[in-house]
Amino acid sequence: MSDTALLVVDVQELITVDTLYNFAVFRDNLINLISESRKNNVEVIYVRHDDGAGEPLSMGKDGFDVADDFAPKAGEKVFDKNVNSPFRDSGLLEYLRSKGVKKLIVTGLQTDYCIDATVKCGFEHGFEMIVPENCNTTFSNDHMTGEQTYRYYNDFMWKNRYAKCVKMAEVLELIRNSDDMPKFSNGNETHIRRATEQDASRIAEILVFAKRMKYRSIFNDDAYSFGELQVLPVAKNYIENGFLDNMFLHDDGIVKGLIRIEKEEIVELYVDHFFQGQGVGSELIEYAKENYSVNYLWTIEKNTDAIRFYEAHGFQLTDTRKYEDGTTEYLVMMKR
Repeated sequence: MSDTALLVVDVQELITVDTLYNFAVFRDNLINLISESRKNNVEVIYVRHDDGAGEPLSMGKDGFDVADDFAPKAGEKVFDKNVNSPFRDSGLLEYLRSKGVKKLIVTGLQTDYCIDATVKCGFEHGFEMIVPENCNTTFSNDHMTGEQTYRYYNDFMWKNRYAKCVKMAEVLELIRNSDDMPKFSNGNETHIRRATEQDASRIAEILVFAKRMKYRSIFNDDAYSFGELQVLPVAKNYIENGFLDNMFLHDDGIVKGLIRIEKEEIVELYVDHFFQGQGVGSELIEYAKENYSVNYLWTIEKNTDAIRFYEAHGFQLTDTRKYEDGTTEYLVMMKR
């Protein structure tokens, strides 16, 4: 399991604007860090600041959400705070400790307020704080320009006191070499990790053959099962539509199963036919329940094996049904 996480602090729509010091470079660097972290299975964790009811930067107001350029993917953690430090009464500290995180890559807004508090409080809590170059910024004030403030904290205040202040190349190397295999333990040593583009062909293989085995007898559509449902097109579709961003794999040396999450929904859960009955699906669904706010899913009404499986893991049938697109078969909603 990786001991490193990327912390993205307060990059909210209201205050993430081009009047921030060196904004274009900050923006590009942060987009790069988030992208590389996701590709290399380094967890990206977000923090938002809430000034309280009636204030411009408060929950429910326009501008409170994370700016689109940096927005979290489904399943990524978002913690809300009402003081400068994200560690106080937000749940972040407890979460980081539960995940075994030891190194925090700190990015976001504003250098002289919440980033300063994050660096110093994280140091006090025993984390190794890493501050990448040009990945935090702030506004000019009555005493210093934005550049002067940035340089004071990054080049003087934090450096070699509270944090390692490093070049982008150095932190990218750290991310790319991070040995991240998020684990869910259920007595045996198994591994669950985020999917990457390199997994696309194996993911497509699992999907194609699992769907043929389970659904051909339900839908009786050989044109789809043996025509449209092919490994290469499926792999391409999942890459191009970003489906891999929200997917986790059971990988103990062989990728045996997958689960895809969108916000509170389990969108897909499939296990390779040759590894069914070995607890792979159970580990995937319990991992999702433990780490993400999943509370509902859809499954084919005639797929009684799936219904029994989900019931065993705390999901119950509801009266909500809809047609599977392009068919006369019903999907049923199950909820926790």
